[in-house]
Amino acid sequence: MRASMARTTDTRRRRRRPQEWLGGAALILLVLMLWMLRELVVLVAFSLLLAYTLDPLVRAIERIRIAGHGISRPFASGLVMFVVLALTVWGVSWIVPQLVAQLAHFIDRAPAIISDLVFELGEWATGHGFGEYVQPITDAVKTNLTTLAQNAAGLVPAWIGRIFGSLGSLVGLLLLPVLAFYLLAEREDVKQSAFGFVPARYHDSMIDLGVAIDRALRSYVRGQAIVCLVMGVAVGIVLAILRYPYALFLGVLVGLAEVIPYLGFAIALIAIALTGFTIGILQGLVGVAAYAVINNLVGIFVTPRLMSRYMTLHPYVVTVSILAGSQLLGPAGFMIALPAAAVIQALVARLGSPRAKASPAAAE
Repeated sequence: MRASMARTTDTRRRRRRPQEWLGGAALILLVLMLWMLRELVVLVAFSLLLAYTLDPLVRAIERIRIAGHGISRPFASGLVMFVVLALTVWGVSWIVPQLVAQLAHFIDRAPAIISDLVFELGEWATGHGFGEYVQPITDAVKTNLTTLAQNAAGLVPAWIGRIFGSLGSLVGLLLLPVLAFYLLAEREDVKQSAFGFVPARYHDSMIDLGVAIDRALRSYVRGQAIVCLVMGVAVGIVLAILRYPYALFLGVLVGLAEVIPYLGFAIALIAIALTGFTIGILQGLVGVAAYAVINNLVGIFVTPRLMSRYMTLHPYVVTVSILAGSQLLGPAGFMIALPAAAVIQALVARLGSPRAKASPAAAE
């Protein structure tokens, strides 16, 4: 009896081996295909993040009842997307030119700011007996000041071009709101259409994985949006109280910089420091200290509460994820590295759960 059961088990294992090999080959082909279509993958990722960002607004509008009837999801999605596009056009036509003008003026003033800072540093070093050590450094900075200013002037357009250039060469950013609208208005139809590419026996497992991904992305998007808003508003108000010039630009910059971990903090810190030095060294140091304090307070009391519910990534893993995203996808990888890591973590956790192991596919 036992020998018969053993032979039956061995037979089942041998039958499963071709299926396992085919599954592994299919997974490898899928990864290769996604890599070849990585620009499209980035576009889809941004559309997913946009859809998850706008979904709370769509749900809120759906709950509104007019004459006893609720508002349909397609109409609510179209209304939200129309408002977003209208605000985008308004921002591009009114706010962006002002911010660009402030940025251009800031870059024009940067050489004079750095020159004054270098002069005061040299005077202080000479008065305290460090002139012979500091003088070579200040001379080198003065010599390369023009080159540094030119590089700073071209840095922002270059990064913007690298972020959006590859996407625009594929299908154009105009498709981004279209894809987001489909995900908002017809998400169930999109899901059912996607299930058409998956065998029916795996549908339950796909639904479980979809729930895990949904939770991870909602947690990331909502948490990140609130963190960006809190940082931008808090820093903008503090800088306005300190009578900083370009407080509007700096507040917006700080909020947007939160989307790009580490690098965004460095960019915002440098911008605040250089802007403060237009008033004085003390003002620049106070502004930098205020930004650093606000950033740490938000990181200690706000970010963990918002992001740690579904994302339990160690800072080491976060850093490696960001570096990997940047290495593979360039600047766009900075922005999608953390949500991608959250999705991968959710998938691994779901696949490793007892329920996943007991799925019909595993039972076969």
